[in-house]
Amino acid sequence: MVELYWHRAASSKLFSAVSGQMKTLNAKREARRDPPRLTKLAAWMSLAVALAGVLVWRLREPVCQGRTVSAWIEELGDNSSAAARALREIGPGAVAPLIQALERKPAGWLKAYAIVAVHSPRFLKPTLANRYSDIARRESRLPRVRAAAAQVLGDFGPDAGMATPALVKALGDTNATLRLHAAFALGKIGATPELAVPALAGLLGDRNEEVRMYAAIALKKFGTQAAAAVPALIATLKDPGWQVRDRSALALGAAGQHQTSVVSALEEALRDEHRFVRSSAATALAALAPQAKSARVALQNARYDPDAEVRYSAGLAVSRIDSEAGAQADLK
Repeated sequence: MVELYWHRAASSKLFSAVSGQMKTLNAKREARRDPPRLTKLAAWMSLAVALAGVLVWRLREPVCQGRTVSAWIEELGDNSSAAARALREIGPGAVAPLIQALERKPAGWLKAYAIVAVHSPRFLKPTLANRYSDIARRESRLPRVRAAAAQVLGDFGPDAGMATPALVKALGDTNATLRLHAAFALGKIGATPELAVPALAGLLGDRNEEVRMYAAIALKKFGTQAAAAVPALIATLKDPGWQVRDRSALALGAAGQHQTSVVSALEEALRDEHRFVRSSAATALAALAPQAKSARVALQNARYDPDAEVRYSAGLAVSRIDSEAGAQADLK
């Protein structure tokens, strides 16, 4: 009996030991399984949070005529004047989304997507092909969207001041239309001169004539704050394009106060081959009165110019110079 009892006791201990080891092994297996489960759970939670964030953003987006600001921005790619009007109607709430649109880059993964679509299972090909077409169409409109976004930002004036860094960066883009709209917008919003003026002065050497013209137009809007751009503007009075020379002359009239080199450069421009440049040079000299009194003789000669507009502008300039000089003499 004792021996039988001992065998039973030993069997019970062995069973308990084996059961304990099995439980330990199972626990270890479960522990090994848990990390992947936790990782998957964390991934799904992150995805849910991201989707919720997008949804909340969409719900918070400004709306005009039942459409969100993002939808209107996308429509800018169709050169839609209605979209531009809607964004202006939305007001400053559209500035941040427009900056995002201005900074958008082409989808670098589109070619890879096309390869995947070609080699996908037959039942997926129609869906992937349609999606590719939609994305490709959206990408083809991106240059127009970005250029239009810069243009609309300019329409907001000082309310779009936060767009200055993005617009300055856009001045170096390969798209000439974007460069000129960005330049014009910087002038219209009255961007920070320390950022905008050097960038615009550099744009006066752009390979595109229209871009150079818009850079000069923008610099004029900065007035005396664009003084640092005066040497570049003087050099641009020799530009091959008469419209660039014309706008540069006017910009010098706004930015060239108390800079003697400006008066002599504009005096020479009074002899330009194009009548509009000569007229603008006279107008600029009038704006610089009485500083421009050394150019009075040249302006007096310009009153006999073959073009009526040049004669008129020169006459006004002479009158302005004489009036300012007389006022200063009275003060003495």
